[in-house]
Amino acid sequence: MKKDSIREILIVAMLIFLSALCRIFTNQIGLWNFNAIGAAALFGGIVLKDKRLAYVVPLVSLFLSDVFLQCFTSIHALDRNYLGQLLFVYGAFLLITWIGTTIKKVNMLTLLLSSVGTGVLFFLISNLGTFLTTDLYPKTGAGLLACYAAGIPFYQSDNMFSSFALNGLMGNVFFTAVLFGVWTAIKQVAITPKSQLA
Repeated sequence: MKKDSIREILIVAMLIFLSALCRIFTNQIGLWNFNAIGAAALFGGIVLKDKRLAYVVPLVSLFLSDVFLQCFTSIHALDRNYLGQLLFVYGAFLLITWIGTTIKKVNMLTLLLSSVGTGVLFFLISNLGTFLTTDLYPKTGAGLLACYAAGIPFYQSDNMFSSFALNGLMGNVFFTAVLFGVWTAIKQVAITPKSQLA
């Protein structure tokens, strides 16, 4: 099995850390949940051959973006009242990375399906965390459905980014395409050995 070169690892890590910066930027301009963090977990799982790094790099990026949001914005991502929910969020990202590690054939269809599927999976897991770790909803089947329904505000025709759940899905698909597009371009320009170019 071919190993990642140091150069490849650094480039992938840089792309994933830039994804974390996108999360901060999109939240600051009001595009709530339209971010690249889920796409970064999927990307790391697919691209990094060292599976320890595939899990560590996206999680560290998520944590650093949470620290930044906590310290420098009005978003209290690491507030102790939300720590139970964070376990579900971070667990969902570990699961998304694992899904990425299982994908053997990478093409546009598998990337589209996996980005949509993992976006839905993240929504289901993170809202389950909200249901289980807060007192916002009664601990009944109806309470769980109410929790999921609250995560899908009705789409407003005058604002394409009005749905928190839809933003997560659109962000996952968009940033998966961006990450893999940029990665493909970088590989062709900066990583392909010179002997293959001759």
